[in-house]
Amino acid sequence: MSATKERLKRHLKRLLKLPADALIARSVYLSDGFEPYRPDQRSYVLRNPSGQGQERARSQLPTPPQDLWMGRGGTIDQFLLSGEIHVATMKRILESSGFYIKGGNRILDFGCAAGRMIRWFDDVAEACEIWGVDVSASHIIWCQQHLSPPFNFSTVTTAPHLPFEDGYFDLIYAGSVFTHIADLADAWFLELKRIARPGGRLYITVKDNHTIDLIINHPEKIYDGYWTVGGSHRDLLLSYYKKENISQLDFDMFTINRGRLPSYDFAEVFHDINYLRRHWGRFMKILSVTQEARNYQTAIVFEK
Repeated sequence: MSATKERLKRHLKRLLKLPADALIARSVYLSDGFEPYRPDQRSYVLRNPSGQGQERARSQLPTPPQDLWMGRGGTIDQFLLSGEIHVATMKRILESSGFYIKGGNRILDFGCAAGRMIRWFDDVAEACEIWGVDVSASHIIWCQQHLSPPFNFSTVTTAPHLPFEDGYFDLIYAGSVFTHIADLADAWFLELKRIARPGGRLYITVKDNHTIDLIINHPEKIYDGYWTVGGSHRDLLLSYYKKENISQLDFDMFTINRGRLPSYDFAEVFHDINYLRRHWGRFMKILSVTQEARNYQTAIVFEK
């Protein structure tokens, strides 16, 4: 018995000596990780960039370096234009549901990355409280250094919890976020519901049946100058689709690349839109479903 205890002690000591990076949620079985800033370094310094802390006009908002664009090619102008287009489309869809952004609103960009969309709210930033959160510390730190003010940012983890009070936000949007949440999607949805105010809006884009049809049968329709579905992405979907005979299945959702592959950083998740209507529609009222709202993704507007 004593020898067994000693072996357990040695094993525990070895485990506790592992670097923090080894405990990050790289495995599909861990759900409370995040992507740290410069994980390969044991120490780092955040320098105060020129102009930090100063109010800036829209034309003066800094642009992120290419490694933070979260895209596959394109130019910085295309990166910025895609964000402007997606925000304009979202506002139009929200207004059709009776929601108009006004002074005093609190807005959350859930999965903001390098601020591709949030920067297009700078015209209301002084009158509203606007937050961006993401699991990537590198993106959040860049945003904190270059886009705050006028916006606020915080790094969060993949565990379904956000550091805000119940009913805090008038508008929460998640553009192409639930398209990558293979696990705990329901818990995340309920967490967003928790922090939405009564009567507030939740805007989510998903990859659904229509998305699948576009990727497989009409790939030429899903390129807007910046975002596109590359050949490897389409081939990955086609391969899985045929292997699992998805077209013959009455599926609710399926996910590809649940772990990490060399060419992709996160899972690709596809939902049956009728399943989402039945399932998430029990938690919040669905006001609209709009196909191709974000290129090939479908937008769903919920009301709490």
